[in-house]
Amino acid sequence: MYLKQKTPKKALIAAVAMAFTAQSVHAVSLNEYLDQVRSQSTAYKGASEQAEGSELQSREADLIFTPQLYAEANVGHDGKPGVPKMYDEIKTQSYILGVSQQFDFGLQAKVSYNWGRTQFEGAGVQISPTDYWSAAPKLELSMPLWGGGFGSTARANEDVSRAQAMAQKYQAQNQGSTILANAEAVYWKVAAWQDVIKAQEQALQAAQSIYDYVNKKRRMNLGEDADVVQARALVEARTLELQVARNESADAQRTYNRFLNKEANAPVAALDKVDYKSLENLTVPTARPGDRADVQATEEQLKAARAASTLAYERNRPTLNAFGSYAMNGQDEALNEAMKEAGYTEQDTAYVGMRFQMPLNFGAAGDAKAGALKTQRAAEYNREYALYAQEQDWTNLTRNLSDARDNLKLLGRIEEAQKTKLEVERRRLKQGRTTTYQVLLFEQDYTSSALTKIKSAANILGLQSQIKLYQASPEGGK
Repeated sequence: MYLKQKTPKKALIAAVAMAFTAQSVHAVSLNEYLDQVRSQSTAYKGASEQAEGSELQSREADLIFTPQLYAEANVGHDGKPGVPKMYDEIKTQSYILGVSQQFDFGLQAKVSYNWGRTQFEGAGVQISPTDYWSAAPKLELSMPLWGGGFGSTARANEDVSRAQAMAQKYQAQNQGSTILANAEAVYWKVAAWQDVIKAQEQALQAAQSIYDYVNKKRRMNLGEDADVVQARALVEARTLELQVARNESADAQRTYNRFLNKEANAPVAALDKVDYKSLENLTVPTARPGDRADVQATEEQLKAARAASTLAYERNRPTLNAFGSYAMNGQDEALNEAMKEAGYTEQDTAYVGMRFQMPLNFGAAGDAKAGALKTQRAAEYNREYALYAQEQDWTNLTRNLSDARDNLKLLGRIEEAQKTKLEVERRRLKQGRTTTYQVLLFEQDYTSSALTKIKSAANILGLQSQIKLYQASPEGGK
């Protein structure tokens, strides 16, 4: 009976222990780490918010050609004396409600309804009525024909507003993409440097074994002091290399934590192991997936520069505008009656006209237009160079990645050869056909080849993360 009661408790304890152990050794995958960067890095969140905010701000350009509701109201009085004096003071009320719109072909239109009240205080018999309402529906049109003619200025304003916002969006996207690419590179550096430390520890152990061996031989008068000194120097060199590897690993872990906005020396969870075999068979992309976000930003900057050049050019040209208005008027002591009268054309008001303006400082106007064209050409050169540099960077990246992959294949074969050589030498030692010292030297060679392979793999992973910069969106992961 006692055993039956205890067995479930033991099973429960064992299950809890196994679950805890499984949880403690869970390796954080690359995609999990990048998700943590997206959610915890204030630098990435700032770039992401900036990109989203700039894209939303680009909608401000749509408002240029959007109908606008406007209203105006004022109440006042005028007590200045008239000649001859027919009243003491005028009191007025004025109200306007209308809709205006700028069209992309240049026309500016306003449709409004105006009404107001006029009161003559202390008026003589010459003024009648002394208190009345007026009402007038009104249409106003204006069309630029020369400077800024047919909507060129309005369209340029739209392009400037949209392009500047989109350029900021792509710059922020590039910042976010770079953060994720660097985070991916540091993830694999932390993972690879765990293997580097193990390899350095094995190299130090092999060097220590060589030192112990030659030192024992010297104490038995079977070796030379020079061998001991050389072996001790090897131990010191391997000790330094191990310390450097540990320092580099600690630095990588601090960078790893920085991308998560954590305390610098916070412990880092176990990470995925580097898959060396898959890296040896890595397929290097031949075609560039797309433009980098910073290059896309130069396209928007070029659009903005062209539009700004158009604005400067049109702003310094002579202007010739055609304009006109039409209104139907009503007036009565009662507001309702005044509004009824305003529905007829017997008391309408209409006019058309032309308005001209030209700067007289021709030199300054010419320089301003020439400067705008130079600014546009500068943006074109910047765009051209950005495209050229992107192609060069892509060529270098894929070439370096291909070379690093081929080197890794060769290093893998070298490591296998060193391992086989070591195993053969160990068998020969058991057969008494070689020396322990020779085996220790072969162990050192094998460890060095493994270490070189690990660092080469880390270099490939770092290069591979840069490919993500050429994707359309700031995404990471394998």
